[in-house]
Amino acid sequence: MKEMLEEAVKKMLDGISVDSFKIYAKKISKGRSEREVNLEIYLQKDKEEGSLLYIKAFNGLRPHYKPWVELFNINNHLTLKGEVVEYFDSILEDNLLNFFSGIIVPGGKIYVEYYQDKETLYGLSRGFPPVVSRLGYKLFAMGFTWFKDWYFPEGWMEGGAKLQGEKPVDRKAKNRHIRNIHDEISLFLGKDQADNKTYVTRAVKRAREILIKLEVQKIVW
Repeated sequence: MKEMLEEAVKKMLDGISVDSFKIYAKKISKGRSEREVNLEIYLQKDKEEGSLLYIKAFNGLRPHYKPWVELFNINNHLTLKGEVVEYFDSILEDNLLNFFSGIIVPGGKIYVEYYQDKETLYGLSRGFPPVVSRLGYKLFAMGFTWFKDWYFPEGWMEGGAKLQGEKPVDRKAKNRHIRNIHDEISLFLGKDQADNKTYVTRAVKRAREILIKLEVQKIVW
C-alpha cells in the first residue's frame, strides 16, 4: 500500500482531468506520523482555481493497522469562471471516490465527511441503513461492504459527521457483510415509510436494487 499511496500522491500532484476541470493537490504535508500524509485538493478550470477539499491518507502498519483515506472539508459550492460547481453527486465526486477506492486494499477503509451532503445527512440522521444512503450506495458499488456512521454532534477533534466504508479482508468477511446488508435492507423495506420526500423514495429505490442484485447473484445463499 505504501508504494500505491506514493503513486496516488504523485498522481494527485500531477492532477486528474475531469471534463473541463482539473483536480489536483496544491499542497502536501506530513501528518501525525511518517505514515500519514495531508493533501489540499484544488479544482481548476482554465486558469481559475479554488479549494475543493482535503485528504488525509495513512498507508497502514502491519499487521494491526490497515490503510485508510479520509476526504473532508468538502466545498460543495465552488464558483469558477462564473460557473457554480456542485461536488456531491457529480462526476467530480465519482472520479475522486473511484480513484481512491482503487488504491485501497482488502481491509482498508475510506472516510467521507457528509454533513454538507443533504441527502446522505437526511437518510443517516433518520436511521436508514448506510448502504442505501446516497454516499453509501456509491461506496458499495466500489467494493466497500461494511459501513459505520461516525456522527459527532459536538464536533471538536473528531471533525464533522463522516461515513466509513471498509473493504472485506477476505471472502468469508464479505459474505458476513453481505448477509448483514441483506438483513438491514429487508428490515428497512418492511417499515412503513410515511415520509414521501424525494430522499426517501430514492433510498427505497436503492434498497430494492441492491436486494435484486444480491438475489440474482445468489450472494446470500
